[in-house]
Parts: sequence; C-alpha cells; structure tokens
Amino acid sequence: MKYFWIWWGVVIGVVGCSSVNTMVKRGVTATPSDAAVWTPNFRSESEKNSYRVLLQTPKNSITGICVLKKIDDEWRGSVINEMGAKAFDFIVTDDKCELLNVVSMMDKGVVKKIIAADLFFLFNTDNPKASFYNGLERFEQDGKLIINYKKKQVTVGQGSPVVLVNNRHNIRYELKKIFEINPNKLIE
Repeated sequence: MKYFWIWWGVVIGVVGCSSVNTMVKRGVTATPSDAAVWTPNFRSESEKNSYRVLLQTPKNSITGICVLKKIDDEWRGSVINEMGAKAFDFIVTDDKCELLNVVSMMDKGVVKKIIAADLFFLFNTDNPKASFYNGLERFEQDGKLIINYKKKQVTVGQGSPVVLVNNRHNIRYELKKIFEINPNKLIE
C-alpha cells in the first residue's frame, strides 16, 4: 500500500507539471545572433499594429486580436477576444508594463503581475535599455531566431508568429501580424 501512494504521487506530480509548450533546446547547428525580433515589417513605430493573439495556459486560452501603437516613449495596446470583449489594456515602457481595464476572470494580482512581466519581456527583447538585456541568450537555429532568458523563450521565424513561452508558469503567447490592406492602393 505504501508503494501505491508513492507511485500515485509520482503520477500526479508528472501530470501536474505538464507544460503548454516546451522550450527549443540549443542544438549543435545553432549560431549566435544579434537579429531583431521586432523588425520594422513586423512592428511599426509610427502606425497602428494589429496581431492575431493567442494566450494559452494548460486550462484556458484567450484568442482574439492585439492592437498596439507607440505613443511618445510608450507602447500602448489592447487585447480583445474573438467576441469583441476587451480582455485588458497595457502600457509598456523601458522600465515596466502596466495592465489596465482587466477582465474580471484575469483581475487577480498574481495573474496580472505574471502577464505584465511577460509582456514587458516580449516587447523589450530588442531594447538594450531593458534590465534583462545583457542576460539574454540569442541564437538562430533551423531558420528561427530564439531568445532565452531564465525560464522564458521567444521564437520567431520568417513568416511565422512571435511566440513567447513562459515555462515557469506554463503560459504561451503567440502574436501573428495582421497585414492591413490599403484600399487606396491599386493592384497593377
């Protein structure tokens, strides 16, 4: 009977530790890189940016759009779910990220702190003023740029979304650029 409880504890421990997504391991083909995640084609500093967004935990997920715009020295954004309800607004600076107008199911201190820290990391991966910048491991492997910092990893490839995996809290964020069509531009 004693061994049954030990076995059952191991099973519960393994299932409880299941991850949303595993981090990409640095392989022998990896090469150091200083390439940017946020290229001008993927994030405009003067125009509104729109992304399809997925925020996923082992038990829940939010899908919708993220609208982002730079105003002075701040990035201001909103995440809106598929039904058109706002999940939250956020402001990212060189020093911090603040969540505003958070939907009630996410309006918990710990949840807001984790999401704010993840968004701060995600939007400042190319910012040399960010406190974590010198601790980043940046490399290219299999056609993707990979950035590691502690238990967080950002991956992006040509034509693929920007993905942030927070393995400490089992959260996955995915941003895929929505390219807007200019109706005034003629197709030739």
